[in-house]
Amino acid sequence: MKTLFNSRDKWKSKFATIDGYKTHYIEAGKENKKCLLLVHGGACEVGMGNYRWYANIVPLSETFHVFAIDELGHGYTDSPRDLHDLSHIGVRANHVLKFIETLDLGPLVIAGQSQGGWIVTYIALKRPDLVEKLILIDSGSTAGRTAEIANIGSIEVDGEKIDGNTVDMPYYKDLFEPGTMMPKEGLTTTRDGVRKYVGSFFYNKSMVTEEFLDNLMELSEKWHQLYTDYRGKEYWKKTSVAEQRKQLQIDGVHIREHVHKILIPTLVIWGKNSNKGLDLGYMLYKLFPNAQFHIFDQANHFLWLDQWKDFNTLVTWFGSKQ
Repeated sequence: MKTLFNSRDKWKSKFATIDGYKTHYIEAGKENKKCLLLVHGGACEVGMGNYRWYANIVPLSETFHVFAIDELGHGYTDSPRDLHDLSHIGVRANHVLKFIETLDLGPLVIAGQSQGGWIVTYIALKRPDLVEKLILIDSGSTAGRTAEIANIGSIEVDGEKIDGNTVDMPYYKDLFEPGTMMPKEGLTTTRDGVRKYVGSFFYNKSMVTEEFLDNLMELSEKWHQLYTDYRGKEYWKKTSVAEQRKQLQIDGVHIREHVHKILIPTLVIWGKNSNKGLDLGYMLYKLFPNAQFHIFDQANHFLWLDQWKDFNTLVTWFGSKQ
């Protein structure tokens, strides 16, 4: 397995000024190849950024000119100027869009994981001229929750029935303080805590490697206090999970209600064992006019690492085929 950690000569760590922000990204592959942009999901309150693609960037660069951005408030990129926007998905999405425009990457293949799936969907809706193909990876943010979908009673996730009136998921009770998405104490500050927290999104726990954890602990030192200050107890006293998820709306409705407008080839990838729920992924896929759906067995939310070899093969096939 060629990774960011054992193939340091195959990629470059770079910075660009995007909308006034010092923005970190990883670049790999030759410039004459088709561009592929990898857009990560949430920070897990430790600032986790583009190193989560550690098993994908180098192999994919054999076919593509790969870019993997650190979004605002993640990795080695600046925080948003208004710290109350820390983690705000719309603010991050517009920053990624500016990145594509500034580096003149489009039209390109763009892949987004979890909240990153929402971001790339937003970009495909706002600037379809920049996106040649769209890849969504276990993106519960794009799929929505039962309470955000009309005419759904309940679904099964992790063997539990999810009532149609809730936005909570079964794994919340193990990771978050009640009624919030704020990690329980110790999950973002200690090595064992971060291993447990991030590992809850893996089927194959061995992919939470010591090298990956080294990066996460470095980022935790950089970001943890800021997330505590602006996304901690005071934040959750003023909002709820349902209220916070209004960030996922466009023109007053959840983004899933807009995806029927996306006509470009789309690949929706999901983990059979995803703690976000498989049924919601299938329901999302059916809304796209020109989409394919692929399920990885023995794969949780971080399926691109659980099944890294097959994931790289699938993305290579889809992104490069005529």
